Parts: sequence; C-alpha cells; structure tokens
Amino acid sequence: MAEPQERDLPSLEDELFGVAHDVEVEQAVPARLAPDRAQLLAERARAFLRRDVKALASGFGAFLLVDAVMMYAPLMTSRRPSLLPQFITLLVLAFGLGGLLVWKVGGRWRTFGHGMMLAWVFLTLVSVGFLTGVTVPL
Repeated sequence: MAEPQERDLPSLEDELFGVAHDVEVEQAVPARLAPDRAQLLAERARAFLRRDVKALASGFGAFLLVDAVMMYAPLMTSRRPSLLPQFITLLVLAFGLGGLLVWKVGGRWRTFGHGMMLAWVFLTLVSVGFLTGVTVPL
C-alpha cells in the first residue's frame, strides 16, 4: 500500500497530463458552446419573426378593414360616382401614414406600416384597381 505522504505529492506524469488536459478542455469549450449559442439565436429569431408577422398582419388587416368600409358604398351603387376622393384617401393612408410609421416611428410600428403598404399593393393587383380606386369601373 502507498504511504500517505506519497499520495499527497503529485507525480510528474500527473502534472504533464493535467496541463495537457486543461489545454484540451479550453479549446473544446467554444465548440461545445456553439450549439447552445446557435440554439439561442434560433429562439430569438423565431420570437422576432413571430412578433413581426403579427405586426405585418395587423397592418394588412387594418388597411383591409378601412378599404372595405370606404369602397363598399361606391361600388354597390348602380350609378358609379367618381372614386377620386377614395383613391386619394386610401393612397395617403397607406403610403402617408404607413411611410411615416416606417421611416419616423420605427419599432414594431415599422412592420405595421409595411403591412399597410403591402395591403394597398395587394388589393390593387388582385382587384385590378377597383378596390383602391385606381381604375374607374365601367
């Protein structure tokens, strides 16, 4: 059996391999942290996208609601009045207020403004301009 004095003293072999082991652990730490950091970044990206998609959809829906209210009456009458006032109002709402939110306010309101502008473009393309007053219905 080993004497108690011999157990307390580290051998030269323990010192050499102990130093080499510490160096290997230090080099391996960034490799082990990489998946954790990637997972953290992925979680942040998912939360960011979730919030932005909600803000974009809210802006889109808000403009869709305003457009439906403004364009319902003129499009349901047999005699079509001029749609110029609705066209100007919707254009100022989408690109005036939406642009103000994008360039001056920022934050989550920026994405809300993008949603309003995208809704105007979408409704103009889908309805060939009828729902935004770009073209005069015949």
